[in-house]
Amino acid sequence: MTVGQRIAQKRKELGLSQEALGERLGVSRQAIYKWESDAALPEIEKLVNLSREFSVSIDWLLGEGAESRELTPDQLRMVEEIVERYLAAQPPEKTIILRETVEAEPAGGEEDGPKPEKKPKRRRWPWVLAGLVLAGVFFNLFSRLDQMRQENQNLQMTVANIRSDVNSQIYGITSRVEEVLQRQNDLTAEQSAQVAATDYRANTVTVEARALPRTYVEGMAAEFLLDSGGQTVTVPGVLGADHAFTARVTGPLTDSISVSVAFLTENQRQTQLLDQFTDLYTESFPVLSIENGLWGWGNKVEEYVWIDPEPVWADGVRAAAADVRVGLFRDQKLLAWYERAERPENRVGERYERCWFFRLEGEWTLEPDHVYCVAALVTDEYGRERMYPDTQVKYDPKRDLAEQYAEAGVVRPPSTDPADWDY
Repeated sequence: MTVGQRIAQKRKELGLSQEALGERLGVSRQAIYKWESDAALPEIEKLVNLSREFSVSIDWLLGEGAESRELTPDQLRMVEEIVERYLAAQPPEKTIILRETVEAEPAGGEEDGPKPEKKPKRRRWPWVLAGLVLAGVFFNLFSRLDQMRQENQNLQMTVANIRSDVNSQIYGITSRVEEVLQRQNDLTAEQSAQVAATDYRANTVTVEARALPRTYVEGMAAEFLLDSGGQTVTVPGVLGADHAFTARVTGPLTDSISVSVAFLTENQRQTQLLDQFTDLYTESFPVLSIENGLWGWGNKVEEYVWIDPEPVWADGVRAAAADVRVGLFRDQKLLAWYERAERPENRVGERYERCWFFRLEGEWTLEPDHVYCVAALVTDEYGRERMYPDTQVKYDPKRDLAEQYAEAGVVRPPSTDPADWDY
């Protein structure tokens, strides 16, 4: 995997567009595109920023992370040297010399006549002993080999731990250096920006901002800028007795909002980012958990869909749902609306008691090479509409349905903007 592919992978995992990632890093969308297409490599400070944004190490971005556990040639040579020193330090093996005792002939002369030759007795115990010694040698050899393998594994683990520790230290030092440099380059001694109010009916957000310049010059002025959804709203700052500028700025409520301050003197204009806000628009809508048996049995659509209007993982203050409509969509075009229904008898338990149930009348058959999806069109208490799509699947009759549903994540997530749906 290339550096560009790793950047693209992490960006998509965080649900960021190239433009959104560029805003976080202070670079253009074109720069992100060049990185991901491997037309250019990020500079070192951008690599540091990327590693912080993605919560990964710089080694991982460069393809040198902990995935690789193989030793380098230099590390292998070090292992061999350790093994040689270990063997050289061992005491020399004792050599066992086997000696046979020759049996003495009885005294006597030729007068006793020739003696019949006796066959020498085979003594088996020397061979048994030699076999035991040889087995001990092999056992000792295999024990040493096993010990060497274990030491090799321990060495690899030690090297990996050292690399990880060094990488962590470098990352920590780089982060601290970056923070120091950032503080030195800051135009402000103090700064803040916080959401003061939201008007969901008008779909606007108001931010209170404050900026105390690090160096105040007589006659200095300030402007506060709110960038949201491609629009920029600018308001003048009010100078306080402590030389701090404050302002309330109102702009469109979107999922990507940044607030900056521009200090104006007679000779120059200097701008600094105060804060960023993400997902404010999305998090203002109701939270719904949609479940359905889109596949049912065979290629028939199951008739029931149930919605949990208050899932346990919901948090924050959100608008309430005033109206909910559930539909079966093919290629984001409506096939049929579901009708509100009573809870089926086979859906028992406390969880289902708070769910809303919808029933699809008639029989609908899935057709090959079309993308199917169940989606809820929600109108909140302020009259805003949002589409809540469930998992969408491209139907293939030649493949197992469960496998298709498990791989449904590869299909591009559908839009939540009702304008992108045909109903």
